[in-house]
Amino acid sequence: MHTSTTNTQSPHSEDAKISKKNPTLLYAISRKERALFLENSELEFSTLPVDIVWLDIHEALTESLLQQINPEIIVTCWSTPPLPKSWLEADDCQLLYLCHLAGSVKKIVPRDFIKHGGIVSNWGRLAAEPVAEHALLLALAALRNLGMWSHAIEQVDVVGKQSLQLGTRSLIERHVGIHGFGGVARALVRLLQPFRVKIYAFSEGVSEAVLKEAGVSPCASLKELCSCSEVLFECEALSSTTTNSVDSTVLAALPDNAVFVNVARGNLVDEAALLQEASSGRIRLALDVVRNEPLSPNAPLYLLKDAVLSPHIGGPTLDLYPKFGDFAQANILRFLRGELPVAQVTPEIYDRST
Repeated sequence: MHTSTTNTQSPHSEDAKISKKNPTLLYAISRKERALFLENSELEFSTLPVDIVWLDIHEALTESLLQQINPEIIVTCWSTPPLPKSWLEADDCQLLYLCHLAGSVKKIVPRDFIKHGGIVSNWGRLAAEPVAEHALLLALAALRNLGMWSHAIEQVDVVGKQSLQLGTRSLIERHVGIHGFGGVARALVRLLQPFRVKIYAFSEGVSEAVLKEAGVSPCASLKELCSCSEVLFECEALSSTTTNSVDSTVLAALPDNAVFVNVARGNLVDEAALLQEASSGRIRLALDVVRNEPLSPNAPLYLLKDAVLSPHIGGPTLDLYPKFGDFAQANILRFLRGELPVAQVTPEIYDRST
């Protein structure tokens, strides 16, 4: 553990134990995450009174250590372990703001922290566009039957007839369905515009008015959505009500030769039913997520010849992480100036995250 501040002071020092004039900002992230998000950050806190503590997260984030540092602000990421509930509920806990560099905070902080006035932010909708971009990539790849390209290249006797052999199709003017209507779905709607598609959507709790305002046609049920969709994008949040919501009945409603794209969560789908539909050749799969990750090379889904599979890389690309780091740093600056951070995680957003 080390400090790096304009007001350098170790939390172990006697002065720190006696008096603490400035708020403490604790970075509880790994060295790899620091390099990924913050190495090239152009923002600094030199003009603001704050004591900064960097905690290499391989050190145990114990309750006693948190009591010693007693930060008002903590920066977290994927490697950060859950914050001890007993510390968060202690009378002398000074934590006011948790700034998460990534997406879901469910594994790090309990909902009650937000409910009782704690401020939490994450990368907000910054990740939505790259996820939507990957979803579009998967759909186009499946329509062009990318899974069978290497096989077609090996068939030297069918030169000039590969499109016929592969059964390639275009996205242009297709009927497209989107299950879910959060940030990824909304970004996807914008990306699909040049293809002149007809877009349908369904998400439990999202009103028809919201969908129509976004320029999409509402469906009354998930089954109805599937029946309309030559390409179906799975973008719904995982919850107790959406787990296994894409079941055999829903999948059977997809038209023949439909493409099913999942960039959300594998547990939304009855995987046995999905495998049965794909194995029959009736639909094509384009999946970034599955129920059990990482996907084994011996898994039935992996062995599907025409499936397009990516190893859960649908999130931000490597070049975007510094921008997300700057976004988090700017939020910290806002908080230190007495302003509210943007991309706050509300109880409702917390409940819908996975």
